[in-house]
Amino acid sequence: MSWDLLLWLLALCVLLALVVQLVRFLRADGDLTLLWAEWQGRRPEWELTDMVVWVTGASSGIGEELAYQLSKLGVSLVLSARREHELERVKRRCLENGNLKGKDILVLPFDLADISSHEVATKAVLQEFGKIDILVNNGGRSQRSLCVESSMDVYKELIELNYLGTVSLTKCVLPHMIERNKERL
Repeated sequence: MSWDLLLWLLALCVLLALVVQLVRFLRADGDLTLLWAEWQGRRPEWELTDMVVWVTGASSGIGEELAYQLSKLGVSLVLSARREHELERVKRRCLENGNLKGKDILVLPFDLADISSHEVATKAVLQEFGKIDILVNNGGRSQRSLCVESSMDVYKELIELNYLGTVSLTKCVLPHMIERNKERL
């Protein structure tokens, strides 16, 4: 076998390996960190086991779906939104399709825009689970109208909910997280 043929075969193998990796990347969600972890034999979602995850806006949309996915990983869940009946529905489905028991899910209805309720809600979570590992600030709403047609009151409400409510809840949870996870935060 000549050296030229051997080099061509080697180059072809390298090219094939690159094409395979490119196809894997394009089929994945595009997150190189997750692909790297998978290549090393680690599954980042396994690190979530036994954690307490608080999801705001958990009664519908992205928050609801996130609750379903997290329930399959064995995390303790805190589900928050304004509509308690919807949170109970999400809890039932998490229990049906996930790896959790009733004691692993706390339904904690509250209005994110009501900043005065955040400290009480945080204390309720800490009393139930003793810790908060992850806060998913998913609660909020949008305005679907032309700017010229919306009043300033609408924008004030959006800012109070989407920004100030999120910042306030984070400020209530953050001291506990800093104390528990100084090296990871």
